[in-house]
Amino acid sequence: MAKDNAQLQRDKRAKEKELLERIGAEKRALIVSKALDDALRVLGDRHAIEEWQDTVSTFIINMAAAPAEESERFSNMARQKIVITEKWSRQLDEFAKTGTENFQ
Repeated sequence: MAKDNAQLQRDKRAKEKELLERIGAEKRALIVSKALDDALRVLGDRHAIEEWQDTVSTFIINMAAAPAEESERFSNMARQKIVITEKWSRQLDEFAKTGTENFQ
């Protein structure tokens, strides 16, 4: 028999509670910067994730609960250096003024 949405949510909360207890943490609100909030909303829309805060929170909790050798690959991810060219700078300035993308 398929689980209804309420049961799925209860199961999800129980799993999250068990993970929190395993790492000795308590649930708190996730506070993010405006830029991160905007970026996560874009990703949520792009990948049809309605509750991005839950997704990010669960990811972080799972990383903390995992053995160090499993979570290490996430902590050592390469950070790409972004160099803003003059062309990109002009395009960003134009976008800031008009709110429309006209990249050529």
